[in-house]
Amino acid sequence: MRRHLLGTALSSVPFLAIAISLALFGTSPRHVTTVDVAALGVFILLTRLEYPISVGSAVPAQLAFVPLLFEAPLQYIPLAVCVGSLFATGVLALAGTRPTLCPNALGTAWFTIPPVMILMAAGEQPFAWSKWPLYALVLVAQSAADLVPAALFERSVNGTQLRPLVGVLATVYGFDVLLTPPGMLAAAEGGWAFLAVVPLVGVLYLLSRERRSRLDAQMLAHEDELTGAANRRSFEERLAVESARATRSGSDLSVCMLDLDHFKAYNDRHGHLAGDDLLRRVVATWRGALRAEALLARLGGEEFGLIIPDATMSAAETVVERLRRAMPDEITVSVGVSTWDGSEPIGDAVARADSALYRAKREGRDRLVLTS
Repeated sequence: MRRHLLGTALSSVPFLAIAISLALFGTSPRHVTTVDVAALGVFILLTRLEYPISVGSAVPAQLAFVPLLFEAPLQYIPLAVCVGSLFATGVLALAGTRPTLCPNALGTAWFTIPPVMILMAAGEQPFAWSKWPLYALVLVAQSAADLVPAALFERSVNGTQLRPLVGVLATVYGFDVLLTPPGMLAAAEGGWAFLAVVPLVGVLYLLSRERRSRLDAQMLAHEDELTGAANRRSFEERLAVESARATRSGSDLSVCMLDLDHFKAYNDRHGHLAGDDLLRRVVATWRGALRAEALLARLGGEEFGLIIPDATMSAAETVVERLRRAMPDEITVSVGVSTWDGSEPIGDAVARADSALYRAKREGRDRLVLTS
């Protein structure tokens, strides 16, 4: 938690310094209008509509952000986007619909700074198709300003390997590239034209939810009924997929076996209902500490398997230590970790992780054993 707060602070403090300075000392020939307020509101609304892409997600907010750049006074946009995001996430948190993302909203508005600075330097002129090279530069700068803090945060705070992260983020920013031309059309029309995209986005969002519902139904066959973690079938299928991918790309692949210490004694002392609740809490805690590309599976009883793509032994150890620190106070976990060598059958890597777990259990509770 401290590392997350520190990472958020390192991103938030300089952003706020720049955004507040622009709002206080910047000048603009434009004035705030009801169109600007509405465009900001639509932008904040669209940031709540997430479209799953691989292990990441993208949002259609670019459709409102582009017109905003050509309607509103530029020096207010970074701070307005940040405050609007804080308000929206705060409302969602109070409504209980999703965990609050308010701390992140402070730092993730970095993408607004380069477009504003570039367009201010260009003279805050109206939209013109002839200036498309300038707008292409703005898009590249916007994406870079979002990519760099995100990559640094994920690498330093969450220990995520850059190779899979770059692939996901490239797909997400490709979403922005596709949405920028419609946003430019709305900017060219000016005024309330940006509202024309809202019904289309709503339809796409509903279709996305329906598709996700079908995918969720398919995933139920691959989930452990008690905890919601993947089941053994899913674990074995994912192992085959990830080993094939690692073979093609030459990337690393680590496998971990985890076993809750003295769980039977806990069950005998507190009852099976309490034991089931503990298993659910452990899985929820672990899943919150793992990146989306990792797969956590309940293999049976209190034994779990974890697949970490693109992870060296050192990276896997960092992930496992994070899981061990996140354990509920009443239980500990022993872990065996192995890294696939790329040539052996993937089952051998699982067997080595299982053997390492056995050694960890022999040594006592709350142990970690690594094996190459």
